Amino acid sequence: ILQLTKLGNAGHTSLSFREGELEVLRYLGWRLRAIPPIHVVGYFLAKGATFVDDTWQGRPLIEKIPRYVKKYSDFFCNLTLQEYAFQQYLPTQLAAAILLASRVALQLEPRWRPELEKLTGYEENEITIVFQHVWSYYEEQFPGHGSRSISPRSVVS
Repeated sequence: ILQLTKLGNAGHTSLSFREGELEVLRYLGWRLRAIPPIHVVGYFLAKGATFVDDTWQGRPLIEKIPRYVKKYSDFFCNLTLQEYAFQQYLPTQLAAAILLASRVALQLEPRWRPELEKLTGYEENEITIVFQHVWSYYEEQFPGHGSRSISPRSVVS
């Protein structure tokens, strides 16, 4: 601590240390970048995550369902940001699981489709463990919500 105090008295700040760290990274050619799942989910949603022959609670989709899928996806993204354990997954895996969780929460059928496999690069069985982690964390944080019938009206604005 004495050495850090001396460095502080010599005019060094946390910002100057940060600049030094960045210089070392550039010198080594390292590029550090974190891509949060919400960016990946945004890409998936922009490409389309609902389909004409999907059904909602056994009925044809209504016009608002794509917006509800986005709301649920945003909700699950924010939920998973609150728990460090989700950092163990690739952002693309977590994003695909979040998309699946959104479809399950809205009771869309089928819950996973060949088009979603092509879009995300994952078959449902490849994201099942991640989905179960997301869903169990959701049920833990909101007891009773995961097991009851969920309608779009219950989506948080």
